[in-house]
Amino acid sequence: MSNYKTSEQYGHALSHIHDSGFAGVAEAAADMLISTLKASGLTHGRVTDLGCGSGILARKLLDQGYAVEGVDQSVAMLALAQSRAPEAVFRHESLLECEIAPSIAVCTIGECFNYLFDRNNDEAALDRVLHRVHQSLEVGGIFLFDIATPDRIIKAPPKQFFQTQNWTTLVENIHSETPLMMTRKISSFVRAGEYYERVDETHHLRLINPNMLAHRMTTLGFEFEMFDCYGPTPLPAGCIGFCAYKRNIPEPG
Repeated sequence: MSNYKTSEQYGHALSHIHDSGFAGVAEAAADMLISTLKASGLTHGRVTDLGCGSGILARKLLDQGYAVEGVDQSVAMLALAQSRAPEAVFRHESLLECEIAPSIAVCTIGECFNYLFDRNNDEAALDRVLHRVHQSLEVGGIFLFDIATPDRIIKAPPKQFFQTQNWTTLVENIHSETPLMMTRKISSFVRAGEYYERVDETHHLRLINPNMLAHRMTTLGFEFEMFDCYGPTPLPAGCIGFCAYKRNIPEPG
């Protein structure tokens, strides 16, 4: 073993592992968003990607002629995104606090609303960002995202193991009822020449009640469908997706 490192949020090693081994959800979400946009007659315009990660979704949208603005808190992820999608605009900010420019669509893929990388993440912070998303969208605009729900507590496996020729990742999921959270302890072993480098990260996720969120989406002025897969690609166990449209007039309350 050559080195031992710790990181708080998608450092260099885990960003590359995620990009090379766990791209399926982002790719499927991009396909779903593109088909939904085109079905709605939205063939060009800006898409804002909150929690843009390594730019997988941005690349697919750019290839279809859309403009993309991405936001992420991981410097390593943003470096990958900038390399993959240099035509896009990327910002190193919290998705809970950033300004959202006028957009035809906003997306937040991969449990991004759950992560406590921003320690101010709570019900009030989520409510504020949902309001900003609604304000940024044109009428008929699309809001595509997914969340980890309390079902993650019973459905997520307690331990997982992933391996390729160049890296091995061990994941331990630890749940707590008060507060309602899931802690993900991740140990990665990355090949560095003839040795392996170990990198540890711990991610805390605030689990979100989908019924309460659905009520808030309705009162904001969204129509939406809830689902458990992006096309043929299932979401992780205990996660729920939302495909929402901005209505003309929000409901009172």
